[in-house]
Amino acid sequence: MSNLKGDVSLLELFMYFFRLSWTAFGGPLAYISMMEDDCVEKRKWLKKEEFAEMLGITNMLPGPNAAEMAIHIGYVKRGLTGAILSGMGFVTPSFIIILILSWLYFQYNTVPNIGHMFYGINPVVVAIILVTAYRLGASLTHDIKLLIILLMSFLLSYFTEVNEAIILLIAGFASLLLYRPKVKSSKRCIKIPILCATTLSFFNFSIENAPTLLLIFLEFLKAGLLMFGSGLVILPLIGPDVINVFKWVTEKEFFDGITLGQITPGPVMKASAFIGYKVAGIWGAFVAFLGVYLPPFIIVPIVSKSFRSIKDNIMLKDFLKGIEAGVVGTILAVVFSLSKVAFMDYLTILIACTALILMTKFKVNVSLIVVASGVFGLLIKTFFT
Repeated sequence: MSNLKGDVSLLELFMYFFRLSWTAFGGPLAYISMMEDDCVEKRKWLKKEEFAEMLGITNMLPGPNAAEMAIHIGYVKRGLTGAILSGMGFVTPSFIIILILSWLYFQYNTVPNIGHMFYGINPVVVAIILVTAYRLGASLTHDIKLLIILLMSFLLSYFTEVNEAIILLIAGFASLLLYRPKVKSSKRCIKIPILCATTLSFFNFSIENAPTLLLIFLEFLKAGLLMFGSGLVILPLIGPDVINVFKWVTEKEFFDGITLGQITPGPVMKASAFIGYKVAGIWGAFVAFLGVYLPPFIIVPIVSKSFRSIKDNIMLKDFLKGIEAGVVGTILAVVFSLSKVAFMDYLTILIACTALILMTKFKVNVSLIVVASGVFGLLIKTFFT
């Protein structure tokens, strides 16, 4: 790792990531690209090879990749204190933004103009989710085993009541069984997914009567521990629970919360605070946000010590390949449900198709598409309906 560990002050680390988060539009790849340009090319905090290695291990960890990279950089430069301050700097603006928007949404949700903007934005969010699923799944198309895992994850998620966290665990272990012949013959490895699924099911059952704030924390902690590949994995991980099991939000409110998380600076996972706010006000928002973001603050410093050995672990890579396929399958299943809210008529379908073309063919910035679609929706609903 870097031999310049003391060349950055704790305040400098915090302020850099705090400022970055206010302008972090375009998804985790955009944030990480900004970090590389700043921390490697401009500030010379890290070597290029060092940054690439850190990114490699980050992609193998659950949780928000951009926040994990911020924590990892802080840890390398100034140890555990640097990790905490860098991570806090990066996630604090997201919490402030979503808390204000949550208050405005639930206070003034009946104001027509808000609904008019969502008319144009929601179809674009569906398009963004589809593009994300495609990018996550593009590498799977040449592997029949992973395609089977993807399809089975989709079917389980869409047609059954099996918890999505269990589906992802099963997908990971299924990948191990398919790619590791020696693992296949081990009775112990057959028992592990069964034990995990049983434990998680018992966990869900046992917390039904827990205090509301504890319930919120545990639900979003589960999401933070099982979120691989993209912040949009929060859709299948918590959507069925918060809508159908706990009935904390309606399907429309859930979609609107994800939309607010998508169109504002910072990770989409800040939508967790939106749901928490609906259930228990400011404390509910804080507890939900804490549940999602706590795992990276614990996992990254621990993993950083054994960086290279974990990065090259073949069994871990095979397990994560299955998780990735499962993630794509569950995201696609949720898209079908969200489409019923987003596609109100033929015009909203046209908006989504246009957004898909602009993002994939012309590489138009996602933030510009979202802003334009919101203005378009406002104009259409105000003057033509």
